[in-house]
Amino acid sequence: MKLPVRALLVLCIVALFSGLSAGAVAAAEADDRPAGGQLVIELDTNGDADVVFTDEFDITDPQQRALFEELRENEEFRRAAAGQVRGSMQSVSERVAEDLDRELVIGEVTAETTVDGETGTVAYGFRWENLATLEDERIVLSEPFSTYTSLDRELVVVAPDGYELASVSPEPSRQEDAVARWPGLTEFGDGFEIVAAPAETHGDGSIAIGTAALLLSTLFFARER
Repeated sequence: MKLPVRALLVLCIVALFSGLSAGAVAAAEADDRPAGGQLVIELDTNGDADVVFTDEFDITDPQQRALFEELRENEEFRRAAAGQVRGSMQSVSERVAEDLDRELVIGEVTAETTVDGETGTVAYGFRWENLATLEDERIVLSEPFSTYTSLDRELVVVAPDGYELASVSPEPSRQEDAVARWPGLTEFGDGFEIVAAPAETHGDGSIAIGTAALLLSTLFFARER
């Protein structure tokens, strides 16, 4: 479900978790479709993660396209949007951390825009510190997804280079050795847990590395039409 461009003037971020914004998710459920965009989490071996999430906007109408193009060139808007995203995600982190023995920290947020056909995309990128826990050589991701009911867009989790996804719950719609995907509005809850472990060497490590790099890079580069 793509948002009209005018929503950019009111909301710099569409709330990700249903527990944070019942209105946003209710709108998606009413249309029986998740919001457009993705939340991509690339785990690091120290428990941090590089995160990118995207919002998609319908720019079919010439006026909407012109407005989106104008906002693309507005550096002040991008800074304001990035600041609002950082504040919102830090609030999520602090709420979740109340029940944890570690502090989750959101790093500086960048905002980039692309146009592909009749879709305008705003992509936010940041470092999420202490997102996962370490158990020996294993990396375990559960929060904040085990706290909130669902996500309004596709979730993509990428294991670090040299790692594979040893255990994934709930069952993803698509899974490779190092990448798992869930469509928007998938119910998570207490059972959400992803465990990444060092991959056994079979001579195909470069394939997993290339997959993760390509997945993240395509969020920022689209064909101009």
